[in-house]
Amino acid sequence: MRRCAFPLVLMGAAFVALLVGPSRRVQAGDDWLPVDPAELKMTSEPKAPGAPAINLYRQVDRDDKGTASTEHNYLRIKILTEEGRKYANVEIPFDKGGYKVSGIRARTIRPDGTIANYEGKIYENTIVKSKSRKYLAKTFSMPEASVGSIIEYRFNYDFAGYDHSCQTT
Repeated sequence: MRRCAFPLVLMGAAFVALLVGPSRRVQAGDDWLPVDPAELKMTSEPKAPGAPAINLYRQVDRDDKGTASTEHNYLRIKILTEEGRKYANVEIPFDKGGYKVSGIRARTIRPDGTIANYEGKIYENTIVKSKSRKYLAKTFSMPEASVGSIIEYRFNYDFAGYDHSCQTT
């Protein structure tokens, strides 16, 4: 009986490893991606000489199930120069009448690999206002962002409901 149980245990362990194994795909509720030591050491990007900052990773997933849509956004940015620190002032634009922003989470990964989570206030500022539309932005400044830091943040765009039955033939 023991000889039969071993393959089942092995298969179970393999299944768990697949579920928790390394992956670059991140869902809305998952933890942050692991920090790559090579990204922390990076001081420039040969493909973009002189760039003040570069996108290390960006993922956008859209969920259109049900009567409303949600777009999950995840960004990771490396600050390469003093000028690149401006990217630590985050602005997430949105249309007040069409959709909203939710689930904002952010953190700064210092050059030494330690982390400062964003726990400050998120502001809502008007970008453009007309008679029929109002464009706003959720804004905040990342903590302790300096040259060599990595900033990352995630947020959702939540779109108003729609009717799937209104399809043209």
